[in-house]
Amino acid sequence: MSIRPGWFYHASEDGRVKTPEQLVDLYFQSVGRGASFLLNLPPDRRGRIADADVKSLQEFRRRLDAIFSTNLAAGATATASNVRGNDDEFAAQNVLAGDGKKYWSTDGNVKTPELILDLGGPRTFNIVRIREFLPLGQRIETFALDAWENGRWVEFAKGAGIGSHRLLRGELVTTDKVRLRITQSPVCPALAEFG
Repeated sequence: MSIRPGWFYHASEDGRVKTPEQLVDLYFQSVGRGASFLLNLPPDRRGRIADADVKSLQEFRRRLDAIFSTNLAAGATATASNVRGNDDEFAAQNVLAGDGKKYWSTDGNVKTPELILDLGGPRTFNIVRIREFLPLGQRIETFALDAWENGRWVEFAKGAGIGSHRLLRGELVTTDKVRLRITQSPVCPALAEFG
């Protein structure tokens, strides 16, 4: 992907540099689906990145920093319908560790479990980040997310594949509990992050 219409710098394209909004969308479409975001930045006639490109990139960075500045799941309590061998090494709370070294997993025959985050009070968000524990491979094929509303679960998102990094962005949701349902997996899941 290039920040400009083509791979090379042309002064006539200074007004056609991708906007910060477009770059954020591309970030969610690539990194948010477990891929790399390789952005071409062609040097101008001075051998530098053009001022218009730099301005767009700086605002893109500012927006990403603002979007991910607070993980509303930090401090939450995680519970699961099943924990592998009832062993703390695979506890639901591991998805909140944020270090990528711990993970939640289920017994081998439990392939469609649920994981609930109790946020400790109402929180409003529109992005959910999920990561699998990749040393064990990509395991989850499909999943759904629910919010606790008026005494019942209401689905607000679903998807296929999680892998190294899945970002789901949608309408604002206000809830005090979020449930992740693994709806299809050939083997037991191994989840490293849910935020």
